[in-house]
Amino acid sequence: MPATPAWSELGPRGQAGAATFEIRIVPVNEVDGLLVAVAEVAAQVFTRPPWAEPRQSAYAVAERLAADTLRPGFALAVAFHDDQVHGFAYGVRCSRLALLASRLPRGDITLRELAVSPSMQGHGLGVRLHDALLSASPGTSWWLSTHPRAGAALGLYRRRGWRVAALLNAEDDVRLIMLKQPPSRLGESS
Repeated sequence: MPATPAWSELGPRGQAGAATFEIRIVPVNEVDGLLVAVAEVAAQVFTRPPWAEPRQSAYAVAERLAADTLRPGFALAVAFHDDQVHGFAYGVRCSRLALLASRLPRGDITLRELAVSPSMQGHGLGVRLHDALLSASPGTSWWLSTHPRAGAALGLYRRRGWRVAALLNAEDDVRLIMLKQPPSRLGESS
């Protein structure tokens, strides 16, 4: 899939910023070359509250991403500025979250990770990554799991049509399971 056009970053009040970003769907054969950059972005994001993961756990995101390239439905969207990675989102075909939410799986895709460098948050990169990734598999139900105190992420997901499907409470770790159905399946029940 070709790259999306570059766009200028907008500041908090809509002023044009100096940075220009490009969101690309990355082919599987180019993923290995981005793993270090993905790990750095993940460490910047997931070591902070509400996740507060140890740095090594955050780096494991890149290892999972590399392993997931072999799974059906794999798609990776990356935000670049001057060949530097500032954010990423990826998904794979997976029905685990549907099953945890007591739903029948239907070839669903799970949004495994979405992260934007803290210095670039609040400028629409997360929305652009989200939309680029989901457009790679139109007409499919998407699932994700997120922290209930991840305010910015929850706001993004709700604005993009996600809804809470279940609450997952395991070993002092609470997560929301969210679902986004394609428009043709919104009225369906499972």
